[in-house]
Amino acid sequence: MTEATIPALERLLVAMLVGFLVGLDRERAEARKEHALFAGVRTFPVIALAGAIPMLLEDRVGPALLVATFLAIAAVAVVSYVRTSAHGRIGATTEVTALATFLLGALAGAGQLVVAGAAGVALAVLLVGKPRLEAFSNALTTEEIMAALELAVITVIVLPLLPDRGYGPWQVLNPREIWIVVVLVSALSFVGFVAMRVLGPGRGMAITGAVGGLVSSTAITISMAERSHAGAVRAAAASAAVLASTIMCVRMAALAGAVDPGILPRLLPILTVMAVAGGAAAWLMGRGTAGRTPAADGTLTNPFSLKAALTFAALYTLVLLGVRAAEEHLGAGGLYLASALSAIVSVDAPTVALARLGAGPTGWAAPAAAIGVVAVTNTLVKFGIAVAYGAGSFRSRVATALGVMSVLGGLAGLAVGWRF
Repeated sequence: MTEATIPALERLLVAMLVGFLVGLDRERAEARKEHALFAGVRTFPVIALAGAIPMLLEDRVGPALLVATFLAIAAVAVVSYVRTSAHGRIGATTEVTALATFLLGALAGAGQLVVAGAAGVALAVLLVGKPRLEAFSNALTTEEIMAALELAVITVIVLPLLPDRGYGPWQVLNPREIWIVVVLVSALSFVGFVAMRVLGPGRGMAITGAVGGLVSSTAITISMAERSHAGAVRAAAASAAVLASTIMCVRMAALAGAVDPGILPRLLPILTVMAVAGGAAAWLMGRGTAGRTPAADGTLTNPFSLKAALTFAALYTLVLLGVRAAEEHLGAGGLYLASALSAIVSVDAPTVALARLGAGPTGWAAPAAAIGVVAVTNTLVKFGIAVAYGAGSFRSRVATALGVMSVLGGLAGLAVGWRF
């Protein structure tokens, strides 16, 4: 066995595995339909091998064999499509998948094993996920699809065009960095909204609270407070509201870590204490209600729009300037005051702005403690919402849980500020 034999066998094996993985779904698709498909669990590995073998022989015969083989597979796919469409079938998924499988086999034959394997898995997931993808597509409104396209536009078109340099006081206003934050926050909120759509409204209030916390824990708290006036769902509504605030802590840690991971050792103790307390309270309140309560229909609307992105960019810019000015002129006390005031409106903007400050003379202590102030202040805002708009036991349950989260978060913030 020569030295070249083992790499060649590895390439052929990856090609066959990719073809087999794709063929499994196509075989199941054939079983689900009244008519037979032209390729299944045996044919697709052969198609992948047909792409891999010419690549192994390319140094001897050139690209002609690859081109000829591709044309042959394409001809078979076209004949299959013509024959099946004559019987009233509309769609060419299997035929196009066969061509893609051939090209993935060629990619494996060229030695790009990781790329071919990852693309093959992605292709198989795309095929298997057809029912969910169709259901999700049908669930989206035209406005929501336009919002997704707008998110893509601000990411791949607007972002590369912005200058990457500082402007304004202290040179803190970098258009590209500001827009990266806008894209990050918008994408995170949109992912939470998509998850809500995929999970559907029938998964219960716990799912609404958990996923809704990725979008807006304040909106969830308001919605659950309104629903608490129906006494039968107060325990589940309280659990969902507290769970949303718990997920808010996770969201803040993710945003701060994405800006600068160096802050996490100082920040995580604060947010972890709050999240653990909130998660435990939500679990205690939600015991016995899982699966028996509907989700809060209409709780969340699509959080992304171009107007919302521009509004957040303006808010983030103001917070960025305010935090820096407070730090320059008022010291640590001013930094905490600016953080508390910003948290009344949003947790995302001050969290990212504070993480961007970087380590000061005392390390990450001041920025981490200031983000702790943001978390505590926003939690107290929702405490007020629960008391003002909630009813019955919802009010007392949520107020107690959020109050404990705020106290523990404050103590953890003090410990972080003093220790470091």
